[in-house]
Amino acid sequence: MNHFLTDLFLAWRYLKPKRNAVSLITCMSVMGVTLGVAVLIVVLAVMTGFTDEMKEKMIDTMAHIQIQDVRRGYISNPGKVLKEVKALGCEASPVVYRYGLLQKGESLIPRTVIGIRPEEQNSGIDVKRYMFIGKFSLAKGEALISDITAQELNLRIGDKIILHSPSKITRMFKYEEGKGFKFNEDKAKVFLPDEYRISGIFSFGKYDFDNSVLFINIDDAAELFDLPWDSATAVYVRTKDPFNLNDTLTSLEKSLPELQIYSWQQLNRQFLGVLAVEKNMMFFLLIFIVLVAAFSISNTLITVVLQKTREIGLIKALGASPLAILRTFVLQGFIVGILGTFCGTLLGIAVIHWRNGIMHAVSSLTGMELFPKKFYFFSELPARIVTGDLVLICVVSIILCTIGALIPAWRAARLDPAKALRYE
Repeated sequence: MNHFLTDLFLAWRYLKPKRNAVSLITCMSVMGVTLGVAVLIVVLAVMTGFTDEMKEKMIDTMAHIQIQDVRRGYISNPGKVLKEVKALGCEASPVVYRYGLLQKGESLIPRTVIGIRPEEQNSGIDVKRYMFIGKFSLAKGEALISDITAQELNLRIGDKIILHSPSKITRMFKYEEGKGFKFNEDKAKVFLPDEYRISGIFSFGKYDFDNSVLFINIDDAAELFDLPWDSATAVYVRTKDPFNLNDTLTSLEKSLPELQIYSWQQLNRQFLGVLAVEKNMMFFLLIFIVLVAAFSISNTLITVVLQKTREIGLIKALGASPLAILRTFVLQGFIVGILGTFCGTLLGIAVIHWRNGIMHAVSSLTGMELFPKKFYFFSELPARIVTGDLVLICVVSIILCTIGALIPAWRAARLDPAKALRYE
């Protein structure tokens, strides 16, 4: 223990600032580790926060489990499905999910139309929770639109919109080779669009969803898209634990073998996989910043060994073993790693805490939007520090810095005291 304390004292003594080049290089080495650790913490925290926020928004904007009849395109008897789902202790609600065309004046834009039962909306998509203006009301002939749609078409509460069904439009016309399109006389029927009054405006805070969806009553949706009465294109299921759905999926597949059952993870498997791979790749790439800092520590200690050659020779002449010298310089790298990792951790946590303020300040100075929500779906920069990631970064950083000290430490341990004192 006494030998270790002696080695630690010598290592710390060589690191103390003395206003020379070695001290400056040592400070730069500590700063290199600090910046490397801080960058790793910030990037991984942002990636983790982005993934978690994306998962939460997915869960808010879609069912935990979706039950569909892909072959027919709709479920003719959703009541049977609801009974099976509720027997498992879950909540469920039938929905009509179709693509339509929204018209306001001469503007015509595609939108996803979701028909829901207002009294059961908590079982599917909780629109009421994200109401922005107006009230949650879906009586016959009423619709809920997003704040993005309202801004794009200059709509307000009480305004009227028109919804077209693409399937009805295509049935009114037929195409003949060489003659083009003409009215389908076989059907001999003209389908008129439906008019709806805007009762409320919502905002889920997920740009791609808000930019593409509007809600109407499920009965209105069935009439608009010419579906059989009391049918649904899907049944949305909500469970107590959306991250542990295996048992529920297995039970539903046994009780409803004729239907297709998908979890929200299955529907977004590719996207969630990309997020996980991106986080791992970020860690792998950015760890090279710390590795560069470890090399700078090695350069610093080589300079120390050259400047302290006489002292090292004298210490060895007085009886210090090569192992003690090796331990002294390895401890120097360890101390630099500890200092740099500690400062980098504090800096990284501080940047994460004030990330949005920093982002807005940089945006104001540069005039550029650093985090456009139409690309990243969120209005603020999400971040979450995971204890496991933090510990891994700190341990890897300290290990790399310690390894970086091995080469100069080995050289110092091999110094011949007689030659060191003779030439110095």
